[in-house]
Amino acid sequence: MSKNNNQEIVVNEEKYLDRKKLLMMAVGTFVGSGLVSLTGVAAAETGYSVWLSYIIAVIIGFTSALPFVLMSSVMSFRGGTYSIATTFLGGKYGGAFAFLSLLNALGLAIMATAFGLYVQSVFDNASIMISAIAIVGVMWFVNVMGIEFLASVQKYTTYILLISLVVFVAFALPRLNPDTLNFSGPEFFINGRNGLFAAIALLVFSAQSYDVNVYTYSRYTIDSKKNMPWGMTATMVALALIYGLVSMAAVGAKDLQSFAGQTLTVPAKAILPTPLFYAFVIGGPILCLITTVNGYLGALTIGIAKACEDNWLPRSFAKTNKKGAYYLIITVVSAVCLIPIIAGLNIGKITNITVAIGSLFHIPLIISMGKLPKMFPEEFKNSGLKWLTEKLYYFAIAIALLARLFITYISIAKLSTTLIIALVITAAICFVFSFVRYKSGQVELSHNYFFD
Repeated sequence: MSKNNNQEIVVNEEKYLDRKKLLMMAVGTFVGSGLVSLTGVAAAETGYSVWLSYIIAVIIGFTSALPFVLMSSVMSFRGGTYSIATTFLGGKYGGAFAFLSLLNALGLAIMATAFGLYVQSVFDNASIMISAIAIVGVMWFVNVMGIEFLASVQKYTTYILLISLVVFVAFALPRLNPDTLNFSGPEFFINGRNGLFAAIALLVFSAQSYDVNVYTYSRYTIDSKKNMPWGMTATMVALALIYGLVSMAAVGAKDLQSFAGQTLTVPAKAILPTPLFYAFVIGGPILCLITTVNGYLGALTIGIAKACEDNWLPRSFAKTNKKGAYYLIITVVSAVCLIPIIAGLNIGKITNITVAIGSLFHIPLIISMGKLPKMFPEEFKNSGLKWLTEKLYYFAIAIALLARLFITYISIAKLSTTLIIALVITAAICFVFSFVRYKSGQVELSHNYFFD
């Protein structure tokens, strides 16, 4: 069995996730703030074509993750993106990706803030900040109960979520505004190409994190070499259907002006009977955000915990409770998430910052993944995808790079020069820390990947 010089192979991970649980975990984690809070913002940028923007965002997001999809048929990782970086970029880069997981707590802030917006849309006097803090607290509790409990909660809440969205779509589509499908209409592309790109930049946030939202859970997935690529592909199909239909229903339920800049509660209130509306708010938007915070927090914790085990961060930080949950890490990540919430940062700006900084890390990571066929030739040939070839894998990397460069461009285009400089400096600090810590000799890389 192939190894590199700073890894050991682990094959005895306890498995919890079959295909159904994996798909529910992935869909529940993806379908969140982007759909419930950013769709109206995106509609203000591009008009009735917001549903088309969302489908394009899903395609671009999946394309940028193609190497992860194919690699998941070959091997699994104990620490998500962090472990991928230490394996292919090299050990000295691992610390930077460990800190990226902490920075990704900004994504949790987006979801929590969206939850607050929804509570306020139903209860006028409700505080967005207090509601956001409350949902972080609830999901902190769910995660400290352990991965098996997390997966069960995710499964059943996602069922309720999907039923609620189907009801909304069923009421909206029969009364769809004809302009929703009028490609040549004056409000279909209200701001032309720039508006379309601006909408995609917002919406791709909820359609591109397959490495975190799905692949991170490969260590807990039954027959991962077959079920993980299936899970990622099935998730993409599900997202295209859900995002496309719900955004079409939302913008076409009445007219563009009624929905632009608003949340899903506005069209829902207009078309649903009052009792059904309140049931929808709980079962749809609120569960959208709960399932996303739930799964995303769990995924971030996995990578940080492995980095602690390798001594990038104090090993005591990775202590577990009786349920096997990394309660200290979950607590710290939750606390980091609260910073932009308390600061009251704009949700759209947080989204673009999160996507942009992720891209700065993912471009070199995707390039490094081209080493897979040469580093592990025997395992590559035994891929769970019998049709996988080296040429196809390299082609996927090239396509993913183009998609990632496009995502980087459209996310950075909406940021000020000051913010762009701050992002570059932040990324540089992460890598400098990583190099210094690695040279100290205290980092001990082990058990980062396995092949069963």
